[in-house]
Amino acid sequence: MERFLIYNFLGRANDLSDLLPSERFATAAAVIKAKGKDVEIWDGANINTLLSYPKAVIKDVERLEFYDKDISSDYSQLLKTEADKIISGGFEVIFVNLWRGPGFKFSIELVNTLKERKPTLKIYAIGQTVDRFRQYIYQITSNFDGLIYGLGYESIAQIAEEAEPQNIPNMIWLKDGKVTFNKEKIVDVNYLAEAIYEQDIYKGIEGKFPIYPISLSNEACPFQCPFCMRPASYGTTVIKKNMSKVIKELKNLMERYNARYFRIKDSTPPYLALTEFAKAIIKEGLHKKGIHFSAFSRVDVSSSDDFKLLKQAGIEALFFGVETLDDESRKRIRKNYPYQKLKETLKRAHDAGIFVIASFMCPLPRETKESISNTLQRIKEIKPYLDSVLIQPSGVYPSTEWCRKPEEYGIKLSPNYMIEGVVYPVKYILPIRYWKPFPFTYELMGKSAKEVTFKDIVKVFEYFTKKVVLGARIPFGVQDYDFIAALLMKENPYKFTRKIIKTLTRTKYKKIKEIIEKAKEYLKYQ
Repeated sequence: MERFLIYNFLGRANDLSDLLPSERFATAAAVIKAKGKDVEIWDGANINTLLSYPKAVIKDVERLEFYDKDISSDYSQLLKTEADKIISGGFEVIFVNLWRGPGFKFSIELVNTLKERKPTLKIYAIGQTVDRFRQYIYQITSNFDGLIYGLGYESIAQIAEEAEPQNIPNMIWLKDGKVTFNKEKIVDVNYLAEAIYEQDIYKGIEGKFPIYPISLSNEACPFQCPFCMRPASYGTTVIKKNMSKVIKELKNLMERYNARYFRIKDSTPPYLALTEFAKAIIKEGLHKKGIHFSAFSRVDVSSSDDFKLLKQAGIEALFFGVETLDDESRKRIRKNYPYQKLKETLKRAHDAGIFVIASFMCPLPRETKESISNTLQRIKEIKPYLDSVLIQPSGVYPSTEWCRKPEEYGIKLSPNYMIEGVVYPVKYILPIRYWKPFPFTYELMGKSAKEVTFKDIVKVFEYFTKKVVLGARIPFGVQDYDFIAALLMKENPYKFTRKIIKTLTRTKYKKIKEIIEKAKEYLKYQ
């Protein structure tokens, strides 16, 4: 029987979300198994694997940029060991998840090593870096047999059926050395096999924090915000998952894996899908079994949701992508709902007892003192309804409108933007002032994009963050999954989040293992 491997190398955990089970891997494995193939997931983003790495490897993963050659002997040995294990495992087809930042360099070097040692291996790239950079990965290495973007389940099914390369949807590949784009196909999630998290297939699941993912749709988004790559990667045609299937999957996770804490993955849940989900949970009586959820939300989608019902069903935290509160800026990024509607929606969610998180992007391209002032003023007005804020500077990603039409948005891309972007060393664990300059700039505070430096962007970002966190005194940094995790651990969410950040920053993985083991112990008695 042909053997398939789904491989994921992390190298260094930067955030609790790195250590959560992956629905994408688990569903891909189910798709492969349904085709009669043998499959394993080697998910290195788990605490046991991270603990097995020598400290020199973790330091290399953190400090190295893509083209650096000064690697430790431990790093070289790990590369050889991983290749040995894969080849001796008898795998014929490998799907390699490509992270952006830590782990990317090692993954590419592993692929090159495997192809050199066993040229007949079929190796495909999946993951967020493929979604972002697509064909430009081939300028880094030509050793991938295909680059699969989006959910990729239809692509994986076709590969398992040994389809010809030109017939595999949502795949980019090299035909006679020329980059070729295959036709796109919408994934109908109602016909997918259920995700597999059994330890004999999902290696590393025992080292994951037990918050399980669940989805309500194919994760497409119809809104096409100019900064967001999701519509290009997952499409704009939303296919809702039948609620009977969602509830069946939820029950399966509860019964087979003792799951009680969940993260709803859809970044833009379909209209009223959360309310429909809550009704189904209550109808089935599942809300009486100690289940808890976090979810994403969008004001113009969720303004009609019944937040009290959501809370009753166990939806405890909602993440709203607010980005800016300045009217002109919101028009530019297509967050076109009225400010009053946003304010009322946040208030209703908060008053229902839901933990409300709002994310902001600052600076935006063409940000001005006036636009920042307007956002800060309104943040004070909505402060009573916010439990946490997240802030980041604007990023420019391939496949977004910002990247396709930079001049329209006051953006200037570096001459080698694509390649610099593919290998950009994201250092999530460090303050942004210590990052390598972005391969782009944008108009800011009346200055042209050509005049703006990375330091200018950082200066505005830090000013805005200080005004929100220290000036408006709004708690910073608690993600939706942090809140759910703290709930499981019976801890204050702010203290828990600070503890996780501090522990991961110092790579105190033994402490993280203790936290995960404690979480599992708590689940036994729920």
